[in-house]
Amino acid sequence: MSTQALLLDFLQFLRKPNTKPLIHHKKQALFLSFKLWLCLFVFIIFGGVFLDSLVDIPMHDRFEEVMEQIGIWGFVGFAVILGPFLEEIAFRLAMRFRLRNVIVGVTAFIAYMTQAASYLAEKMSANGTLYLYTFSGLLLVGFLILCVKYPSRLANWWTAHFPLVFYIASVSFALIHIFNFEEFPLRVVLLSPLITLPQLVLGFGMGYLRMRFGFWYGYFFHILNNGFAVSVYLLLQY
Repeated sequence: MSTQALLLDFLQFLRKPNTKPLIHHKKQALFLSFKLWLCLFVFIIFGGVFLDSLVDIPMHDRFEEVMEQIGIWGFVGFAVILGPFLEEIAFRLAMRFRLRNVIVGVTAFIAYMTQAASYLAEKMSANGTLYLYTFSGLLLVGFLILCVKYPSRLANWWTAHFPLVFYIASVSFALIHIFNFEEFPLRVVLLSPLITLPQLVLGFGMGYLRMRFGFWYGYFFHILNNGFAVSVYLLLQY
């Protein structure tokens, strides 16, 4: 598949997400995954330069804090290997319906979103965290009951409404990165769509690969992206 054909298929997929896989040899699928990452990365760089010329987009500031807590190698291992794996489980494992994958993926998704939102919940109310965890627990229990009692109906709904599933997961993946900020002034909140736009584009790419080639190709894309970003960050720091 040429680069042009790959990008055309990617854009058609975004216009109408579907569950149709593409059959390729593993080496070819890996190469296509790399090409897609490279194309989206270049797009993000040029798009970021253009947006930054129009609006002063704030940058998050928690990398140094995390490195102080777990050290450089712990930071590299988490940011490049473990973190992407957990995020792929939470945001993309459940995209293709298999009951076990959906249960694991949605459980991880709810846990991820709850943990991320707990900081804001604590700021909003003294009992905010309690309310948030109670709501998330009830939501998870309700979903698990649905999985056990009505698996066929859930499977049919999941497939019929796959575009909704895809975009909820992709947008949530992008927005979760706003919590890389330590504080949330009004400016960060208002600019959050622009701040998380790179993650949205990358999330689309990972979701596309997950559906076209399989879970591990989206994970490979994620490792490529985070590995490059961490390498550049460390080179600039040291």
